[in-house]
Amino acid sequence: MIGKTGTVVTWTIIRVPPADFGYQAPYPVAVVQLDNGESIVAQMVDYEEKNIAIGQKVITVVRRTVQIQTDDVIPYGIKVKPIGK
Repeated sequence: MIGKTGTVVTWTIIRVPPADFGYQAPYPVAVVQLDNGESIVAQMVDYEEKNIAIGQKVITVVRRTVQIQTDDVIPYGIKVKPIGK
């Protein structure tokens, strides 16, 4: 999934997240149509809210998903970030 590109179909801002994601709120989540025809739902990173739009090109990246406690395994997952203008 790393490095796949696609287009934002729709998006929203999560203001009241699940407990493990509370420190990240508010954050955007987008439905993305990948260029290969697959669709995914992913958190958007490295963005400016004023520039998020339907039709925005994005690329999949690996990022940490939640904060960890001492000596825990660091959980990573797929997120998307804007590319181009």
